[in-house]
Amino acid sequence: MKALIVTILALALAACSSPGSKQANHPDPAIKPDAGASRLAESAFDGSSGTLNLVFDEQGNWVKITSKGTASLSADTSSGRETALMIATMRAKRTVTEFLSNDVKSTKTLTRVARSYARAFQSEETADPGASTSNLDTDAMDDLDMEAKGAHTEKARQAQHLATILTERIQDNSAAILKGSYVSLRVFEGEQVIVELTTTRHSIAAAHQVSGMMRGTLQ
Repeated sequence: MKALIVTILALALAACSSPGSKQANHPDPAIKPDAGASRLAESAFDGSSGTLNLVFDEQGNWVKITSKGTASLSADTSSGRETALMIATMRAKRTVTEFLSNDVKSTKTLTRVARSYARAFQSEETADPGASTSNLDTDAMDDLDMEAKGAHTEKARQAQHLATILTERIQDNSAAILKGSYVSLRVFEGEQVIVELTTTRHSIAAAHQVSGMMRGTLQ
């Protein structure tokens, strides 16, 4: 029975995992936009145990979440490498958990997402041709008080509204995001190990498929 479950897991997650540590260097087919699809924006966040990157579209849908954890390689042995990989993976998971539990609800995250939205989607629509994207970021989005912020107030409100929608959708999907994460990169750099976890809608669907197959097998 255990062998059958392992086989099911391997087959269902084949589309998410990779045979080598360089898979993250290739575009994820789950986030490849089709012709006419909207552009994507990205925000980066530093956590206590690693970094997290959030990719989203113009409609406020999250597309991909990646987190990285690092660990020191205490000994260049098989057991030493496995221990370092385990620690780095746990730190990457902790980064995602902390973001979903606390950071995604913060004003700092809301403002950063709004700025990323402005840079990606509003920079070409600025009313004043001479106005720069940096002005849109710093003047209109220093905080969430959108009153009396000058020429870009309406755009700042639009960006903040999108950021609110996006963060709420992430909160609603937090459990699925945790379950759908997979190791997309493992790198040994000198005496340091880097592990990257990725979650896409494709990987969440695969996780649901695994769950359903396991339930069917155990019944």
